[in-house]
Amino acid sequence: MAMFQEEDAAGARFTVHPNRSLSWRWTKRLVVGFAACLAAVAWYFSSLGAWLVLPFAGLEAAVLALGFYLSALAGNTREVIEVRGGELRLLRGRGRLQEILTMSRHWARVSLVRDPRGWHPSRLFLCCHGRSVEIRTRLVESEREELASALERVLGGPGYGQPCALPR
Repeated sequence: MAMFQEEDAAGARFTVHPNRSLSWRWTKRLVVGFAACLAAVAWYFSSLGAWLVLPFAGLEAAVLALGFYLSALAGNTREVIEVRGGELRLLRGRGRLQEILTMSRHWARVSLVRDPRGWHPSRLFLCCHGRSVEIRTRLVESEREELASALERVLGGPGYGQPCALPR
């Protein structure tokens, strides 16, 4: 995950999005290349008389294309946390803005909940007036801790460090 932090006199902005190694154009080219290789191998075996390879090669190419598509779709998500004036806004979307949550900056709290047994990764929440929202579930532990400390530093007003009412 990539996290960008911008701070100025008016407030702060945190942008969190996954690392993408391929653009959509190159993802399509890679899938077409794999499908061509699968088609060549399937054609070879079907010419030897194993015609039953053809439908399974087609199914394999379809599953491969679906996997690459879902990976590209997940890599296009973005989460922006803006702290300006007395307002905290959480903007989420995939390609376009899909969700906007607004909270009071002075009442908002950050809560990093750790698993007591250490089996599961921690969870990062923004809480305000009995409502809590989980932030970026795909972050690794060190990135989640870094984001939590940066948000605590920016918010650090009344109610800082108080426990949140978390969803079950």
